Amino acid sequence: MKRSTPQDRNIGVKIREYRRARGWTQTDLAAQMQLHNCDLSREMIARIESGYRAVSVYEIDKFVEVFGVTYDALFAK
Repeated sequence: MKRSTPQDRNIGVKIREYRRARGWTQTDLAAQMQLHNCDLSREMIARIESGYRAVSVYEIDKFVEVFGVTYDALFAK
């Protein structure tokens, strides 16, 4: 299966880092996203983290909100 995002530009890597730093599972992150009106399943989180699913602008907004980070921090290498 083809990756939707090149590995070196994968925002999913940062999402995984922030999720793990909080001690959350993918299921925990999906629940947090749903509490912020963003309907992502555990499977969708897994695909985002592995680079096999693109992230929408709305979802990026919600990840920033859930993690309490800046856009710059989320997009930093």
